Amino acid sequence: MKLTPILSGALFASTLSTTAALADMEVTIDGVDASGGSIHVLAFNDQRAFENNMFAKMVSYVKIPATEGSVTGVLPGLEAGSYAIMLHHDANDNGQFEMKGAVPEEGWGYSNNAGATAPPTYDEAVFEYTGDNNPTMKMNYAPK
Repeated sequence: MKLTPILSGALFASTLSTTAALADMEVTIDGVDASGGSIHVLAFNDQRAFENNMFAKMVSYVKIPATEGSVTGVLPGLEAGSYAIMLHHDANDNGQFEMKGAVPEEGWGYSNNAGATAPPTYDEAVFEYTGDNNPTMKMNYAPK
């Protein structure tokens, strides 16, 4: 099929406007307990995927080197919409969330600072991202 120049231009403009709607979400994480390892930041826009840890269905991801205090990273390519964010401080950088029975041995966190004592529901963690309202979250650690 041959496209006319006007139709081609309209399709190109449509593609540009869709691309322009994407933004990079800057995420700040406060209360990082110790230097070392990495912080995994996962964004979800689906309730079932978030609540069932379906990592293959996350919509954006960033791995940030962990330093004590606050760290910042960028979740790339998100459009305005509803998101729930999950954090994991992988202190030994082995890709696993270390547990001792039911008690986490590594840090965790969620958007809206939900889930300080138990994994939150999607509704507790979800927030509306407009493209410029970047979230700040707190890392949680179990008492030692």
